[in-house]
Amino acid sequence: MRQARRRLFFLCARRSVRALLAASLLTAQEEELWDVWIAPGTFTSQELDLVRQVLSEAAVPLLSSPQTTEPSFALSWDEGVVLCSGAADQ
Repeated sequence: MRQARRRLFFLCARRSVRALLAASLLTAQEEELWDVWIAPGTFTSQELDLVRQVLSEAAVPLLSSPQTTEPSFALSWDEGVVLCSGAADQ
C-alpha cells in the first residue's frame, strides 16, 4: 500500500526564487514522499535563468508549474521551511 505524500510548504522571506529552487531540488530527490508547495512570487527572467543554470549543473529540472499558495490559517502543512538570506529585516 502506497503511503500518502506529506504536504511541505516553502516560504522565502523575500519571495525570491529560493523557494522555487528548494522545491525543485526536493522534488527531484523525493517526489514520491512530498506534496511540495511554495509561496507565490514575481520572478524575473534573469532570476529564473540563474535558477535553471544552478539546477542544470546538478541535472535537476526546474518545476514547470509549481503549486503555489499564500500561507493561511485555513491551510495545513505537515512541514514548513522558511528560507531567509539574513536580510529580510532590512
